[in-house]
This record gives sequence, structure tokens and C-alpha cells, in this order.
Amino acid sequence: MVIAKKIITLCSNTISHFKTLVHQKNSKYIFIGVKGGGCNGLKYYVEPTNNQPEKIDELVQEDGLNIIVCGSSLIHLLGTHISWETNNMGSSLKFSNPNSKSSCGCGETFNT
Repeated sequence: MVIAKKIITLCSNTISHFKTLVHQKNSKYIFIGVKGGGCNGLKYYVEPTNNQPEKIDELVQEDGLNIIVCGSSLIHLLGTHISWETNNMGSSLKFSNPNSKSSCGCGETFNT
């Protein structure tokens, strides 16, 4: 028996937030990846796009939302849960990444 693990998971608030971004920017996709930078080595990025997925990218569909996960970032994002959280300080995305060995205080950068 093969058990398939999702590349990323999203809470319902995140899906709603991403749908709003896609609509506001008149885009077809949300693109998620990581790039070098920040105080801990790697930084998450999320952006609406109309660019088609590249051959190495993964297309994830959640509740009518099309998400492109950067193929070069897959190794760093596998199993990550993304939640949209609101508190007294405002609203932001929170990444719960099982591959992260350390992260900065703001939660925007991490190291594997």
C-alpha cells in the first residue's frame, strides 16, 4: 500500500486569503517557494502569478485554488502547513515546516 503525503497543506483561512490575492491581482495561480536570504538562510515567498508551472514545479489544487510549488523549493517545503493567522498585531502567514532545523523570531526565515 502506498501512502501519499501532500506537498503542502493549507487551512481554510489561508485558502480564502490566497483566493482574495488571486482575485485582486487578476491572477490564475499562487506561487510558493523559498529563496536564500534573511537572518537564517532561507526565506519563504508567496506571490500571485499568471505564469504557467515549469516542468519541475508541482501544481496543487485546493478548493478551486491553483497553487504552484516551486520545483527547486520542494525539498524545503515538503510537508509544510501554511496557516493565515490573525491576532492583536495583525494578520500574517505562518509556516509550520517539518524540515526546518531553526527559524528566526519573526518566523519568516528558516534553515534546514
